[in-house]
Amino acid sequence: MDWNRLELKADSKSLMRLNYWPFVLVAFIHAVVAGSSAGKSSTTNAAKNWQNLHGDGYYGYDGYVMVRDIVGILLPFLGMAFATVLGMWALMIAVNIFVMHPIEVGCKRYMVLARSVKPEFQEMVFVFKNCYANVVKTMFLRNLYMVLWTLLFLIPGIVKSYEYRMIPYLMAEYPDMASDEAFRISREMMMGNKWETFVLDLSFLGWNILSALTLGLVGIFYSGPYQMLTNAALYLKLKKKHPCFGYVQPDDNYYFQK
Repeated sequence: MDWNRLELKADSKSLMRLNYWPFVLVAFIHAVVAGSSAGKSSTTNAAKNWQNLHGDGYYGYDGYVMVRDIVGILLPFLGMAFATVLGMWALMIAVNIFVMHPIEVGCKRYMVLARSVKPEFQEMVFVFKNCYANVVKTMFLRNLYMVLWTLLFLIPGIVKSYEYRMIPYLMAEYPDMASDEAFRISREMMMGNKWETFVLDLSFLGWNILSALTLGLVGIFYSGPYQMLTNAALYLKLKKKHPCFGYVQPDDNYYFQK
């Protein structure tokens, strides 16, 4: 390992003091878009038992007819409700893929640039004007593979999430990078660094708990930007220590040539 988490965190805290409010805003936007794919759906089922008093077949048949008529009336509305929910779910997925993921990459770009210059807020929408389709494709594949690995096996899914961790940062700096290259380079950058990165994440656990206890206020105003800056610092550190690929070199200009 060629990096020290204490140094990364100390450096990030110092940087945050220099440009506090912009970092807070960018981290807040990132938290919103990164969590946009999380959703909940619930269904409720009701059942009633129809009892035929005194064994009278007429009342049993009458009850059956009533239930049949009610179902006949409600069925079209239930179908419309199901179609509406399905449409909204599909729309949310589309917005997540085509809007939220690019903004997420843009927020990471802002934090990476902030290590060397004072970036402008428009960097958060950088992707929409630079290789948009390629970034959308790469991020979609990254999230799809992570979901599939997690569904198959939980532990390998966690390992893969660390293996693919640098992909958003690579897209942030090199939006024209081919998807297979981004996956390969991220794997190489994280080789031998996954465990220490996991420990780095654990070191923020106390802040995350405190954020939950304060209804997210600590996360918004401190731990969110702090953690994002630290992760950006980790990316740049690994990039300098692993110049074994064509795109990423220690002396790269962080601004994509527009």
